[in-house]
Amino acid sequence: MLLPRPMRVPSVRPAAEGFEMSTPVVLINAFTVPVEESERFLERWRDNARAMSGRPGFRRARMHRARHDDAKWRFVNVAEWDSEDAWREAQASPEFRAALQRLLADPALHITARPALYDVVADMAPERT
Repeated sequence: MLLPRPMRVPSVRPAAEGFEMSTPVVLINAFTVPVEESERFLERWRDNARAMSGRPGFRRARMHRARHDDAKWRFVNVAEWDSEDAWREAQASPEFRAALQRLLADPALHITARPALYDVVADMAPERT
């Protein structure tokens, strides 16, 4: 008989001193995902992303997949929000909580998430002439 595995709920701490809760913020979440679980993980992540995309303050989310299966962090989500407050409100919504529960409690998935919020401190683009 298989016992349920412990729930790994990602958490992000309050903003550090000197950072504003009302300025744009980027969530970067790196995932370990076994190769054979990749498609199921993406399906669950898309459910989660749909729940977030309708929330106020959501700007964009992109999931990146490593080109090589031996990468530790095979998937990296980069999501942009109007503010940390908007992200926290979205995270507290019942739709998001339900989607997150489906992702983390799925017995066919064995993933680890490492989320953190970031501020953009440099932005580069090619010079246009």
